[in-house]
Amino acid sequence: MSTKQPTDSSSTEHEGKSGRTLEELYDHADDLIRQMDRLVHDELGHKPEAVAEWEEIMRDYEAALAEDQREAEEAKLDREIHEWMDRINADIDQLEKLDPVDLEFDEALARMLASWREVDAVMRLRCRHYPEKLVKWEEEVMGPVKRWEGLFAADMEAEEAKPGN
Repeated sequence: MSTKQPTDSSSTEHEGKSGRTLEELYDHADDLIRQMDRLVHDELGHKPEAVAEWEEIMRDYEAALAEDQREAEEAKLDREIHEWMDRINADIDQLEKLDPVDLEFDEALARMLASWREVDAVMRLRCRHYPEKLVKWEEEVMGPVKRWEGLFAADMEAEEAKPGN
């Protein structure tokens, strides 16, 4: 039994003949299955073997639904990770246009690092049930951020070590 939910936002934009989105149709189908579950229990309550067989079908349905939801959430996390990588890379591109000796560079980098750390906290929370996505986040996004933090810390140390500071 397939309960495949759309994982791509563009697939939810397609409408059936009724004018409803795929997501609405999936929700309607789920409502019908749940109504059918109640009806089967009402009608077959006196036949324990039939009810047991139906409950097995419903367990399979719930498991398939949970797996589909997990896959959809993983796909969503992948998109978010890529979006943040793109944003952070755009920030880095802006930093690379600045003169590292300029105070504006230090201020911009400090703001960006603080912003990236806030995003890191949110994404770690979002990825807490998806260890493979957390590893991807740490390696692909936070790895470069940590390198920039190291450069910033070294720059600040060198600045404070100069005479007169």
